[in-house]
This record gives sequence, structure tokens and C-alpha cells, in this order.
Amino acid sequence: MLAPHIKKKVDELWNRFWAAGLTNPLVAVEQITYLLFLKRLEDIDRKRVERNLPSIYQRRDSDPEDMNPETCRWSYIRQSEKTNPRHLAEVVFPWLRTIDSRLTDQETDSELGGLDKRMADAYFQLDPNKGQVLGDAIDKIDQLFARAGDGSAAQDIMGDTFEYLLSEMATAGKNGQFRTPRHLIRFMVELLDPEPGDKIIDPAAGTGGFLFSAQQYLMRKFTIPDTVRLEWDGTPHRLDGAGTTTREYAEIHNGANFVGLDNDRTMTRIGWMNLILHDIVDPQLVQGDSLSKREGKPKLAELLTPESYRFVLANPPFTGTVDTADLEKDSILFPRIGGGGKKKDDSLTNKSELLFLWLMLDLLQIGGRCAVIIPEGVLSGNTDAHKRLRRELLTEHVVEGVISLPGGVFQPYTGVKTSILIFRKETRRDDKQNLTGQEPRSKYVWFYEIENDGFTLDAKRNTRPGQANDLWDALVKFKTWLNEGRAGSVRLEKIYLQPAFHTERWRQAQLRDSADQLTAAGHAFANQSDSGMWDGQIWDIHELFSEMPSDPKAAEEQIKAKIQPALLDLAKRYLAPATREIWAKWHPAIVQAPQQTLDDWQKAIKNLPQEFRRAVSDVQRFFESEDSPALPLWKDWSKAALSTALAEFETILTQANRSSFGEYQPVNDLTQEMEALAREVAKLDGFDVVLRSLAIDQQTAIATAKHWVIPVRHWLPKEDWQSTDGKLLGSHDANGLVRPEYVRTMLDQGLYDDKGNLKDDLLDPDCIEARDWNLSAGQYKPFDFSPLKSDKSVVELIGELRETEQKIMSGLDKLLTMVEGQE
Repeated sequence: MLAPHIKKKVDELWNRFWAAGLTNPLVAVEQITYLLFLKRLEDIDRKRVERNLPSIYQRRDSDPEDMNPETCRWSYIRQSEKTNPRHLAEVVFPWLRTIDSRLTDQETDSELGGLDKRMADAYFQLDPNKGQVLGDAIDKIDQLFARAGDGSAAQDIMGDTFEYLLSEMATAGKNGQFRTPRHLIRFMVELLDPEPGDKIIDPAAGTGGFLFSAQQYLMRKFTIPDTVRLEWDGTPHRLDGAGTTTREYAEIHNGANFVGLDNDRTMTRIGWMNLILHDIVDPQLVQGDSLSKREGKPKLAELLTPESYRFVLANPPFTGTVDTADLEKDSILFPRIGGGGKKKDDSLTNKSELLFLWLMLDLLQIGGRCAVIIPEGVLSGNTDAHKRLRRELLTEHVVEGVISLPGGVFQPYTGVKTSILIFRKETRRDDKQNLTGQEPRSKYVWFYEIENDGFTLDAKRNTRPGQANDLWDALVKFKTWLNEGRAGSVRLEKIYLQPAFHTERWRQAQLRDSADQLTAAGHAFANQSDSGMWDGQIWDIHELFSEMPSDPKAAEEQIKAKIQPALLDLAKRYLAPATREIWAKWHPAIVQAPQQTLDDWQKAIKNLPQEFRRAVSDVQRFFESEDSPALPLWKDWSKAALSTALAEFETILTQANRSSFGEYQPVNDLTQEMEALAREVAKLDGFDVVLRSLAIDQQTAIATAKHWVIPVRHWLPKEDWQSTDGKLLGSHDANGLVRPEYVRTMLDQGLYDDKGNLKDDLLDPDCIEARDWNLSAGQYKPFDFSPLKSDKSVVELIGELRETEQKIMSGLDKLLTMVEGQE
């Protein structure tokens, strides 16, 4: 969770580029990425020089006369050229395009070692007349990414900042390309549950969301549970990986384990920077068309080596078509039409969503698993390619589950209905078979229907923190299905599981303000030797101020109970000396001249309320300058204190029977006392965050199951069947289980005819194989009778429906007879 002031800076950065004419979000992000890379280069080069490598800013004989690499340093640009776009366009970027040639053969720096000509076509596109925009952008980038590379806590903030920047790209790309919601990505990663060292690939990687989320999940697995903080949507924080060995930690950050390809060069450049900011070393996110020919493309061929990945995570382009002339010609990878015609060697389909699935199967090791978002048509399409793909998945591999997503989950980009398909590879690519009716490796398929994912399903996709979220329920039930099978699935059928939710107030610990004065947090840690570890990081207010509860409401009540009386006491003590003089002057004759007493009092304290208000205003520097939740409380409480004090003293001055004025401790320094109170109230500053528990164990009963399990092949009972020796009668035994002898006999005779059609009356028409291997969750959703409000039983209702049907059919027969008679 980013602090609101950081989000505001990102928004301002966007607005500045938009106003300058860079209205394409992808181009704007690319330009920001270039500037961020230039900022990081200087720090990277400093470390290189310390290892006795030549500086990339060193002038070479081959450099043009007007190119001085020293002027390409970020520090130089910031100090001397930050309002001069021409310097970047005509000097810095021509130099940046040559950076690969400035690296040595002994290059060991991980970031530059994996540069791979990413900047070879980098151009600065800001209008040369927009100098102030460039200056503002450089200032904002300096502020937003001030601590990039400074350890895991800083990386957490930097990565979140860049992700928020990417989230502003609310425009769909070509061929259905759009940003996958991060909460869905985290859900899919957790479904697969990777381990350190597992190789993961996303063949349509975009900005790298699946890859860095997998790395975050691994860090979370090895972080002490009490340290981890999860936002309501699963966004993780405080991931230090303290439970890893040295080898495991290295594997979690090893870019070779996180491979991504994308056909869009701009997207891969942005995604590469995203992974670096999430602390992945030399990420392998490269430009390349995963489906295209690999001849003459050694890097593409290397990364797409068959059966070399443990996991595939992806959301490939929907509804796209591929130029089959450019398609990889490996016939094992992509099935061919076959037969004897001219097109026998052509690919069976040019639909990208189908081709990507065949590619994913090819990339997986035996036992490797995939979670992929696919359009509903893949699960229910009737073309030969659709049915062949589903048949292959179910017969030669194991389809573990299908999770149906609601139609609005990808708003505002598209309303396409989608599902998450999870499968495990079981058959080597060289052992692929034609359909012979062999026993499917997938015995049952687990289905779940997501109705709520934590966001509204309209174009706005507003958050719904703390409300019902089916993703958490599905996660527990899917893992139970994998571990316990159908028994576990039945056990949880009428139970709905959620984490516990609570709210905390977080704040970025700024120990000093812009005037280098200690803030409220700064005073709290002024005497601690390790205060530096707190500075600039996000903390719960209870962690910063141990005496305060984490809950914002409880914290406000605690501070209110402490500060309101203290403010009232301060106001009274400040007004008391002048008021006492008037009371002494008129007492006990107040009753004879009450109005004159009050008039004298108003004159005596004329400037005091204004001075009190000024003191209240002067200490506002202790509060956050923007979006402060504490400042309105401070203003209200101090205003109320002054009003109450004035009212009480006015009452005292009109009480004739009062024997004494009272004792009040004098105020020696109003500002000093006001500062002490303001610092206490300022501890309430921050922003509220809804968090969820790590455990998903809050149970409620539900009337209708949200998941169901369907058999892939289910034999119809044949009571008249008997074995050849006559010893077995009936296809199923006394327990209702199909006899192996019956199955062997049916397979020997063939389940399918010569045209490939399933023979009648062998399989239950409701099993998956009998429905052309259809995997759409809605096809098998059990009918829910609970909404039916009737005193009659379901059997009686069905009987009535049949009678009604017979009457309708009889009426249609009569109508037909009448029509035929007229003709």
C-alpha cells in the first residue's frame, strides 16, 4: 500500500506528460522508464568502477565530437539540463543507444549484463519546447524513486510505486492485450504454490505481473508469518525472506528462474524495469513472438526449449489470429490438419488462444503445472481444434480445475467471459497419441464459480474491502481437492471460508520535515540509535508509537481522551490571568453590573483568543501537509477547547455568589505547550488500510455449493452384460463400481465409430467425455431447487411440468392437423 502522497506524485507525473502531448499511456510509461533507467545508471556505474571496470561515461575515440558522455549522468542532467529536452534528445539518448558497446567482456554487473540491446532503439519523445515538464518529471522521479536499490524494504516501495504507475494504463492494447488484475495474478500463483528454484515462464508476459508476483509469493513463504502483512486483496508487505537459506534466497532473486516473452518491444522494456524494481536479478523478459518460427532466433529457441519449465502462468491474448505462415513448424508442438489434401501440413487452427495452450503444454516438464486465463470459447468451442485440445488435456494430462470468473472481471478493457484453467502435464511430447478410447488420465474435474472477486463488476471496478470474496474460498477448496480428493470436496460443500479482516493506520515514517525539524515520529525516535531504519518506511502507528493501538478508531479515542482535556486546560490557563483581574475588580458587585463586567472582560482578553488560534495554526507543521486525518481533529479539538474555556469563564463572571475564582497554573510558553500537544495528535496521521489474516478460517454456512466435481468418463450401467466366461453379470458390481472386465471389453470393441463419434448408450450423457469434452463450468452446475417456493416436492413439480409438456404437444398436433387440412 502506497502512501496517498506518493500516489498523488505519480498522478501529477502522469498529468504533466499528458498535458505535454504524450497522451498514449504506453508511450508515457516508456519515457518515464527511460528517465528512471538513466537515474539508476549512475549508481550502477559507480559500483562497476569500484570493481575496476571502465566507466560507461568515459569518452571513446569513436564518439562524435559533440558527444560528451559525462553530460549524460543523471546528476549532471538534474543540475544543469533538467529543463532542456533537446539535450536529452540530441546528446543523452544517442549515447544511451550505444550503451551495450560500452560494456566489457568481463561485465559482471547483473543489470547491465542482461541489458541485451534493450536501449538500442530508445528515443526521447517529449516536445523540445516542454522544458518545464521535463524539469518537473525529473524532480518527481527523484522523489518517487529516491531509494531504488537500497534493500528489500526500499525495493518494496519502489516496486509498488512502479506498479501504481503501470495501473494508470487504463487503455487496452492491440489483440486483446491488457493488464491482468494483480489480485487475480496473486490468486493464480498461490494455486500453483511454487518453490525456490522452480523455473517459471509467461509466454505473453506484458509488464511481468505473473513473474514478479511469483517472486513475491516465494518471499512470503519464507518470511516469518508474524512479519507478513496482507492487504484485503492479498497484496503482500514486509517480505524479507528471513527463513531462506543462502541458496534459496539466491534462487528467489535469480532472473533465470523468471522468464517472460512479449511481442511488444515497448512492453518488454517496461516489464524488464518492473522486474528489476522488484529485486529480480537479470530478469529474462525479452521481446519475441512465442508462437512464431524460431529459426534464426537463438534466444527465442533457447527460452522456448520444450519441457524445461516447472510452471507456466499466463493470460495470453484473447480472440487473436496468427499468420500461419509465420507459425513455428514443429508438428509435435502445433497439430496439423493431416489427411491427404494440399493443406495436410497446415496448422489445425490459427486461433492464438488455442495455440498458446499447446505451447504451454510443450514448455512444461512432466509433472509441471499451468494456470492460465482463457476465454470461455476455449472450454466450449465446437471446432475440431477446440475439441482436440480439450481431449488432449483430459486424456493425456490431468485437468485439475476450472475456475469460472465473472463477466466484468476485466472491465474496463473487455466484458469477455473467462475462466482459469489449471492442468498438470503427464505425457511427454514424443508420446502424444491419437484418440483410441484409452482411459483418460483426468478422472474428475473440479469446478468453481466465482461471483465476487472483491471489486464491483462494472466499468469502475471499485474496491469492496472486507466484503465477501470468493477467491479466498476457492483457494482453500482447490487445495483441499488436490490433497483429499472428492471426500474433501464434499466435506466443504456447504461451508464458505474467508479470512478475518481488520483495519490499521499506516504512515510513512518521516523523522524530519522540510525544514529539517523533528516530526512527531522524529521526536519518538530521537534517542534511538537505530532510528534510521524507520525513516522513509511504511509502519503501523502502533509500531511507531507503542502506546497507541493499531485500530484507527481506538487510537483516535485514546488520543482524544488525552488531548481534549489538556487543550481545555491550556486554554483556561492561558485566559485565566486576564479573566481573574476582571473577576477581582467586580466581585462581588457583578450582580449589579453584569454587562459592564463582560464588556471589561472582552477588552481584557481582546487579543488572547487570536493568539491562541495563531499558536494552534503555527504547530500545523507537525501534521502531514496533504490528506492528514489528524489535522482536522486537531483543529476541531482546539476550537472546541477555546470555545468551552470562554464559555466557562463567562459563566464564572456572571456568578455573584462565587466565593473564589480558582487556581490555574500559569502558561510560561504557549508555543512550547501547544507543540507538545500537537505532536501527540499528529501521531494519528497516516492512511487506513484494510488487512486480512494469513489464515482463511472464518466459516459460514451456505445453502448452495459454489463448487462441484464432475467425472470425465462415467459408464452407464448395463444390467444384461455378462463376461465371456459367464461368471460376471452386469457392468457394475454390488457397490455400483464399474467392472474392469466390462471396461476392457468396451475399449476393445471401441468407444468411437469410424467417423470418430461416440457410440450411443455407453457413457452417462452428463459426463465430460459425452459432452465433446466440454469444460465450461456452467454446463455442469447442479440445479439449485432452493429458490423454488412451493409446498410441493421436486418430484411433484417435475410431474406437473411433464403433464404441461404433453398438453402443449397435443395442442401442437391439433394445430398441425388443422393447418394441413386447410392446405
